[in-house]
Amino acid sequence: MAIGNKGFIGVKKEINWGSRDGVGANDFYLPFVSESLTANIEELLSAAQRGVPDEPKSYQGERAFAGDIVLEVHPASLGAILRSAFGVPDTDPAGTTETLLENCEDAWNELVADGVISGIDASDKKKGTYSVKLQVTTGVAAGTILATEVLSSTNMTADTHIKLWIKSDVSCNAGDLVLIVSEVANCAGVEGTTMKSVNIDALVAGVWKECTIAITNNYLDAVISIGLKYITDIGECTIHIDDVRRIVTSNASTAKQHIFTPMQTKAQEFHADCPLFPYTLEVYRDQGQAFQFLGAVVNNLALNFSITDKILKATCGIIAKDLGSVDATGLSLEATNPFVWENAVIKIGEIQNNNLESFGLSWENHCVAKYFLNNSPLAGKIIRDGFRTIPVNFTIDFTDRVEYDYFIAGTERAFQIKFIGASCETGYYYTLQIDLPLVRYLAWPINISGPGRITCAVTGKAKYHADGYPMKVTLINLKDTAEYAA
Repeated sequence: MAIGNKGFIGVKKEINWGSRDGVGANDFYLPFVSESLTANIEELLSAAQRGVPDEPKSYQGERAFAGDIVLEVHPASLGAILRSAFGVPDTDPAGTTETLLENCEDAWNELVADGVISGIDASDKKKGTYSVKLQVTTGVAAGTILATEVLSSTNMTADTHIKLWIKSDVSCNAGDLVLIVSEVANCAGVEGTTMKSVNIDALVAGVWKECTIAITNNYLDAVISIGLKYITDIGECTIHIDDVRRIVTSNASTAKQHIFTPMQTKAQEFHADCPLFPYTLEVYRDQGQAFQFLGAVVNNLALNFSITDKILKATCGIIAKDLGSVDATGLSLEATNPFVWENAVIKIGEIQNNNLESFGLSWENHCVAKYFLNNSPLAGKIIRDGFRTIPVNFTIDFTDRVEYDYFIAGTERAFQIKFIGASCETGYYYTLQIDLPLVRYLAWPINISGPGRITCAVTGKAKYHADGYPMKVTLINLKDTAEYAA
């Protein structure tokens, strides 16, 4: 009896559509959850009368090979899926280094101002186990350094930005709070000589914000203290800080940034007989030889995650040219972690939106198999048979009418979905970023379904933008240019 948990799917790049090219192991193995790849053989039913009431004879017709593969999205294997569906990416060294400056895993207690309680919070955080929690009473005056923390001596002269997560339960204007880094204990240095202070962005009450703050300097070569200063008296408040990072603009040594935009010209396509980039799929089902789907392309790609289904999943709609058998190879899965919900930030119109509970999109190539009168039951081509479309769906808490009003007005909105995973090189992280420059809302249903929260199951479509694409995907991993080349 065959057992599903003993199965695997190996993948090998094809040079010629429908042919496993080269010998040896597969390029990689998919971290798949389920698959429904099948062989469908058309029945040709005779219409000839035979003098009996039973159905006439039948014969075999077209052979079609298709189905879905559901997989967990890992940063290495996803690149080949995107290559098949989108085309060859532009690949360069990853270009921005992020290095941890302060992890905020313990309270800032080098200096704590009177009227401030400095602690940690295990339940309200953005990364790791804790965030720093500063409780400010009404007696704290404007211009007070709220708290500081000791740092290991750090040269920041090459740094271009500081990046951090911050939240206040009271709304703040830009510059109401200031972050300080200093070469003197307790952030007591001299501005422009031994200390640098930078304005924190405007904050919406109760909403975490990831701030990226410019910090150009040529003198901070031994920073030992970091702190937060109260410039404007905003009254009694609670401020959380987490994951403070340094940014240096430079090129990585091994981490690569692959930018996938959809093919727009025939010159970008794989071949006249197959516009999408094909792979051979070895599907082992724990019985005898493995099934080998040749000339397999990703016709549709759906990505979905939510606060309940917390691992990012991809559903790949596959079309293949032919099916055969092959001796099963040895399984070897990638060691990277999948992207998960807590890695994700979703922006609508460049503003982070924390009210979404689920998000999904589909990339639909609308390709079909075309058959010839050429003495073969196999597809002779894969062709485009309609416009590419990108349906979008998400569930959101009904907290205000801002996006609903855009729906009523027919205003298209920009979306960005960004996952930042584990470190792949010092200062660089496995990253998946999806940019949808124009999303048109199709439905924004606001209904009361019971006594609980009102949520909206929104649907829409991503549309073509003047930049030359309806959707752009940026993937950072350790794969070299040749992995995704034509």
